Amino acid sequence: MQQQLSVLLLFWGVAFTTGLQQFESQTPDWRKTLNTIRNGIHRIDTYLNYALDLIGGSDGLCQFKCSDEYKPVPRPHYKHSPPNGCGSPLFGFQFDIGMPSMTKCCNLHDRCYDTCGREKRDCDDQFHVCLETICKNVQVTLGLDQSVQACDSAVTLLFDAVMHLGCKPYLDSQRAACICHYEEKSDL
Repeated sequence: MQQQLSVLLLFWGVAFTTGLQQFESQTPDWRKTLNTIRNGIHRIDTYLNYALDLIGGSDGLCQFKCSDEYKPVPRPHYKHSPPNGCGSPLFGFQFDIGMPSMTKCCNLHDRCYDTCGREKRDCDDQFHVCLETICKNVQVTLGLDQSVQACDSAVTLLFDAVMHLGCKPYLDSQRAACICHYEEKSDL
């Protein structure tokens, strides 16, 4: 993973430097040059942050932190986004399982992500317990091994998707639900 990130950084560095050299040969105005450098660095920072969100944050873990090191607090007057069932707007899919109780687990999971200060791991663990409880209830109610196997397969699929693809939706939800100390100052 680090090797891929290094290659990506090298590519962006070369592309940025090449574009900057072409720009410098066209204009002697250093203010424009500095502005171009600043904008280029900002774009690279934006791309890196997006990439880090997708792979689990800067430390490999998916944690929402304020850049000023203050603890995030709930955003005043924030209204939770409506839950979207078992799907992700990021990847443009809805996963219809055909079991309303599993959709309820997905909606609870969405609400957990959308609550300021909740840890992704806690939300995911709660989600997993909710899904496993459904499979246990299926076994008790129906007693059919095939039904339980199908349920277990759906749980594994959903939980793996959340574990491997859920960092960005989690961070986006936390950014919407929380406010950081530096944001409070800029709003005055």
